Amino acid sequence: MGAEIALLKRTIARIRRDIRLQAREMQALVDADLDCSGAARLLMHLHNDLRLYLEKQERANEQRLATAASH
Repeated sequence: MGAEIALLKRTIARIRRDIRLQAREMQALVDADLDCSGAARLLMHLHNDLRLYLEKQERANEQRLATAASH
């Protein structure tokens, strides 16, 4: 269970880093008055992935707490 939570934390950190990079890239496209629809679409997917992994992490933490409480 601890390894699963650690993996989730690493994945969440990677997605957050990707979001920051993608947001900067999108802003650069906007500043250059270029089409940013592809970057915006990728940013939306990254946000959805982040939400999914945060929910998975929350469920894993709840399971860990429930297991600890039963012992």
